[in-house]
Amino acid sequence: MKKSLLTILILMGLVLRGAAQAVLYNGPEAVFPNSTENYATVKLPPGVSVSWSIAGTGATIQGLNTNPLVFFDAATAPVTLTATLSNQTSFTATIPAIPQGPTLIEGTVPMVSGARQHPINQLLRGQRVKVKPINFTGAAPQLTLLSSQGRVLAQGDSIDFRSPTRGVYFVLVRAQSAGQLQVEGVSPYTPPTGGANASSPLTPPAAAVGSLDFQLDSRTNFTGGEAALTVGNQVITAVYDFVLNKTIVSAYQNDQLQWSWLSNDHEYIRTLTGDATHGIAGIGSAGGALKSQDNVVVVKLSPTGALQTRTTFGTANGRDYGYGVSFLNDGSLMATGFTEGSFPGFTNAGELDAFAVHVSTTGSVLNTLQYGTPENDRVFASRTLLNGNVLLFGDTEGQIGDTGAPRGSFDIFLTELTPAGVRVRNTQYGSNENDLAFDLVVDPASGDVFITGQTTSALAPGIGNPQRPQVYTARISHTTQALVWVRQLGPNEGQSGESLALSPTGVGVIFYTFGSFSGASNNSLGTPASDDMVVVLYDFNGNLTTLYQFDQTLERVFARAIAFQGTDVFVLRDHVYEPGRPYITTSLDRFANPSTPLSSRNPAQAPQALAVFPNPARSFVQVTADQGYQLLNSVGAVVKADSRPTDRISLDGLSPGFYLIRTGNKTGRFVKE
Repeated sequence: MKKSLLTILILMGLVLRGAAQAVLYNGPEAVFPNSTENYATVKLPPGVSVSWSIAGTGATIQGLNTNPLVFFDAATAPVTLTATLSNQTSFTATIPAIPQGPTLIEGTVPMVSGARQHPINQLLRGQRVKVKPINFTGAAPQLTLLSSQGRVLAQGDSIDFRSPTRGVYFVLVRAQSAGQLQVEGVSPYTPPTGGANASSPLTPPAAAVGSLDFQLDSRTNFTGGEAALTVGNQVITAVYDFVLNKTIVSAYQNDQLQWSWLSNDHEYIRTLTGDATHGIAGIGSAGGALKSQDNVVVVKLSPTGALQTRTTFGTANGRDYGYGVSFLNDGSLMATGFTEGSFPGFTNAGELDAFAVHVSTTGSVLNTLQYGTPENDRVFASRTLLNGNVLLFGDTEGQIGDTGAPRGSFDIFLTELTPAGVRVRNTQYGSNENDLAFDLVVDPASGDVFITGQTTSALAPGIGNPQRPQVYTARISHTTQALVWVRQLGPNEGQSGESLALSPTGVGVIFYTFGSFSGASNNSLGTPASDDMVVVLYDFNGNLTTLYQFDQTLERVFARAIAFQGTDVFVLRDHVYEPGRPYITTSLDRFANPSTPLSSRNPAQAPQALAVFPNPARSFVQVTADQGYQLLNSVGAVVKADSRPTDRISLDGLSPGFYLIRTGNKTGRFVKE
């Protein structure tokens, strides 16, 4: 949804004593004229309720006005928002208009005296952006980075940040003099064109209301979940911590955290792959925000989390995005993604090109392939086939397939290439509208390929589309490259697929939806800004065996990844607009798969979070260890232990790095500087 200009107010927190106790307001952080999905939250004392009211031209509360989290629309500013509590206290704020400044793109942008709100039209997930005022006089200007709904993401006299989600952002600048804004990491945005609108009266299938067994882990440092997979008897996840500016790769076994690996600064690992023999590999972005500084990073870890190799590469004249990585039969890696620039020996065909880089077992670059059309060509996933070749999965605005013509705005494509980087075939698929690529898996039994993504039309006749984006899942023959079957899902509102994984009986997909499948009502906020989660299980023949809608909460939840361990399903999720929290919380949870009795899972043994302070730490940490403790390093080795209860643990003699603390049924973690 496109947002337009003006207006910002950061509401002050209000602390009341006595009957009211603490009341915290986290918004509305911004209101944009003619916009929707602005929000406010109030943290209510026990037994206290709230009633929201709003005044202003075109200003309306969306859904119920009695939720602690409320969404509202606004046509013009100013807007007056009031929260009235049942304990006879209230808070009222008037939200004024602030003019829009120039759109931010790489280079220098004029800065005027006063307040201006500058849009950033598009950032990809994990993209690094830097904004710094220059050539001003007097006090340093103050900058605030906002999400598209006005959530405060970062503040200071400059901004250096990796985007947690793909989309529009805003930078509010308050300056006492004119000057300039020096911008790094933001390319001009060109929206997709072409394609025709398609719709269908098909009725979505019914869903049951699902639930979660319990939460294995949770991080609250404004984190972003990226990947989850199963390697042997461990579930592996990757989460980026926006306070540490590092990616944390963690392993869980029997619902317990086993080890964690901490990346270097500003290494954003987007995708993981695993092999019981070769270990775990990840790919993402690293380096600075300028085109000449931005790099792809590829790391390889042992099965116990020890770093084996770290490889960085990139072009000198464009940003480079690492998205797919896979182990080849000899333990080397194929790193894939897309680039704005030109690798040595190649010339960019135009816009974004696809790439594949073969990395040796020792971390050196063996060969490079870059290819594309004059339009955008993006690779988001890759996997090794049974014949030892690698399959790349992406989307294109041009003609990248060996035959046929572009069908819509974006089409999806598969490229098979040898370990030496020689393309064997390119196959393009699509509807007459917009088809995007997200994830890919290969069935080790048949060799067939399963893909998932998002479409705004129908990838095959008679399977969609109710006028809003749908999540597609498809099986593709490894011999003929033909679509064996295609399934599309989505109720009457938009949804976005993120991840799929092989299950013992087929394939599972996780996505989030704004709407409601039959039999499962979305939460009561009454706005597209509130999402529910959906887990879908298909058998290998494309028969729908399970459709569960869950997370009917007063928050927005983004599906990030799904993994299977036997019949157990694990889901990685980002929680946004969570009442009482200003940032994102990322959690790994076990989903209540109906094929496995709850009694066999023993949820009472779920680990609980252990509060550790300070974090990062230098000389000591404070905890509450009632049964003694174990202190483990990043690869799970015990480096310190005591059977006596304590509330303070000395860190003398320990090297800087990532550590775990276990005490009884609680697990905590911290970074030693």
